[in-house]
Amino acid sequence: MPEIIGAEALSVELGAKRGLLKNRPGVTAVDGVSISVNEGETFGIVGESGCGKTTLARTLLGLQRESAGRITLQGADVSRSGRVGREAVQYVHQDPGAALDPWWRVGATLAEGLKIHGVADSAERQARIRDMLAAVGLDPALAERYPHELSGGQQRRVGLARILLLRPRVVILDEPTAGLDLSVQAAVLRLLRDMREKFGLTYLFISHDLSVVRRVCDRVAVMYLGRVVEEGSAAELFAAPRHPYTRALLAAAPRLDGAETGPALPGDPPSLRAVPSGCRFHPRCGLATPECATRDPVPETAGPGHSVACHRWRDAA
Repeated sequence: MPEIIGAEALSVELGAKRGLLKNRPGVTAVDGVSISVNEGETFGIVGESGCGKTTLARTLLGLQRESAGRITLQGADVSRSGRVGREAVQYVHQDPGAALDPWWRVGATLAEGLKIHGVADSAERQARIRDMLAAVGLDPALAERYPHELSGGQQRRVGLARILLLRPRVVILDEPTAGLDLSVQAAVLRLLRDMREKFGLTYLFISHDLSVVRRVCDRVAVMYLGRVVEEGSAAELFAAPRHPYTRALLAAAPRLDGAETGPALPGDPPSLRAVPSGCRFHPRCGLATPECATRDPVPETAGPGHSVACHRWRDAA
């Protein structure tokens, strides 16, 4: 399938302040990331908190301005354009309840998005809202309710309906199953699968839940401290991870079958204001050598469609 959205050598600096008399350096939250997301696939992004997943997503969306690199959408260069030209990309919030105005009924919130995007006819707006609520498995009568009257699963469906009304091509899902019990998680994941097939969507799927990522994603990128350290098909990456960081993440993931998990990663990720030299993971890596502390690894091919940025990935196999 052709690429629908991609980034090349993308970097994002946060917190910098440049004034007439004093400059304050920022931190590079995303550093030289290159990804290519194909039309119709579900592309996962995983990693510890603070690794740059959400910043990368917000930059692709156009809410965060990139400091270097290139972003393409449907073959067009949209770098440094903000939201202009990126209407085909929409974002489903991690906390859909917080994204809904508590003083507005659900129907009014959904209608507001259509108004902003040029749907002036009230009857058309109401018809599209009824159809979309039904499409996401909700009773259209819920349009008269307030957000606090909905369950967590219903709020997730309303959040998805709100985005799908705008007819996007790419949907960014930020922790779409966080805080839900297992039965509701399963229902939300089935809904996402059905919506992808029905509307021809492409998903960028951000999650800490590796079991969910394994089930729903076609390809996965693993981020650590602002960089992609491994990328490949979900099947191969989970079956044969090459980077020591990926292996540690998978080993530490909770198991529902009662099997013991592997050892937790030692320590916490370093601060972005004090990024280690060489390989960024080397202070926490059991395979690190002196070379890892001095030379920055570049991505190498570990198999078809599988890349890894590690000096010792062959030893980790």
